[in-house]
Amino acid sequence: SLKNHIHETESAFAFAGFGYFHVVFKQDYVRGKYWADVALRILKQKRAISATVRVEWLVHGHILMWFSPLKETSRKLFETYHLSMQVGDFRTAMFSLNLSTRFAVFEGENLQILSRSIGSNLKNMLKHNSECAKLAVLDAVMVDEIRGEDSTPFAVFDGLFLNDDDLMKDALLKKNMNLLSNIYLRRFFSSFWAGDHSSAESCSENILSIPSAKRPKLLSIYFTFFRGLIAFQQYRKNQSDDDLQKGICAINTIEVWLKYSPSNFENKLILLYAEQQASLPNIQAARNLYDASIKSARDNGRVHEQGLACELMGKFLMSVANDFICAKEYLKKAQLCYLQWGARKKASMLSKDYGIKADDVYPLSNPLKHGRDS
Repeated sequence: SLKNHIHETESAFAFAGFGYFHVVFKQDYVRGKYWADVALRILKQKRAISATVRVEWLVHGHILMWFSPLKETSRKLFETYHLSMQVGDFRTAMFSLNLSTRFAVFEGENLQILSRSIGSNLKNMLKHNSECAKLAVLDAVMVDEIRGEDSTPFAVFDGLFLNDDDLMKDALLKKNMNLLSNIYLRRFFSSFWAGDHSSAESCSENILSIPSAKRPKLLSIYFTFFRGLIAFQQYRKNQSDDDLQKGICAINTIEVWLKYSPSNFENKLILLYAEQQASLPNIQAARNLYDASIKSARDNGRVHEQGLACELMGKFLMSVANDFICAKEYLKKAQLCYLQWGARKKASMLSKDYGIKADDVYPLSNPLKHGRDS
């Protein structure tokens, strides 16, 4: 009966919530997955209603993401978006669309395509879920800054918010800690890709001062990863034990996550290992690890992290190993990866800083292959 169907679906949401509790507050990922699977079994062959799509959003976007390829999670959330629209749960639809797009951004999907996608959905998102619209605008700003473009995402607010400083004032006024942490995270990621480690580190301190920002979620993965990379590079400049410990802490965290989904974390962990060996310095071990990270990123379809590993290898060869010829080869490969990602500003930075052009060696008509292309 409909009554039993609703009761069972509500039970599924309760189990999903219990799984979320284990992941977010106890960092017990295995137990969280157990309850998420229970919730999905209850939903199996049930017709979709509003409570059903909320379970799907919670399970895929916050629990099973630690066990499934992140691109697959993005696809699942996009399906949940369409299903939510069909059943008239527009709020959950916007949460699912926003999170699906965010997964795609951080997994290295083409930035130009994503910029158009975010822009085309902003008005509808603002209509049905203003909180999601604010988060999507922050994502759009980050994408713009990496690309070196301005898609004017704040225009959707019709003058209410002109920039993320205005959003920050709104977050502080309403004590919206989720929005506040997302603003700092956006600034952190933008600073990282711009090579401004000082600003990124300043943002990271603000992020860590917000208790809710420490809960494991998608952005935690990249915050931990990027902060670890920055820490090892800062250690090589300043020889500060504090920086070294930050890098080691990032390694320890990602080693835990790797056990649940090697495809999501392997290239990230190897790159952190490479940076650690570069900091000792153990030159040959570092070179081998950089190459391994490049291969792993490529095999898992992360062209942006392939570019990042190439860039860091090039900088290492130039500053530590004094192999300038080989360093330029890796920097050119990095530039090609960034161009394929759609990060033209990032690619231009390499030209400006090192006087290289990707097409000096690799014609742009025949770019590096993406992902599993043969």
